[in-house]
Amino acid sequence: MLDSFLQILIVGLIAVAALALYRAFIGPSIIDRVLSINLVTSEVVALILIYSYLHGSTHYIDVALVLVLGSFIGTICVLKLLSEGKLI
Repeated sequence: MLDSFLQILIVGLIAVAALALYRAFIGPSIIDRVLSINLVTSEVVALILIYSYLHGSTHYIDVALVLVLGSFIGTICVLKLLSEGKLI
């Protein structure tokens, strides 16, 4: 029951990621593009965690945590660069 729900969820996440990538390419402003790439990264992390659960492996959880941390730091750096014009 839970496995079939997670497989349906995977399809939904991939569909939303495709729409977010479209928004990243077509977005009218740079902020829209940054937010859509952040959304795609969050969805990739969710897919990694679902994959880890479905296969009974905990090895991928560390990868997901590092990806989330990198995405957060990258988003903060890009937004600071856009607002102030410099990173440091």
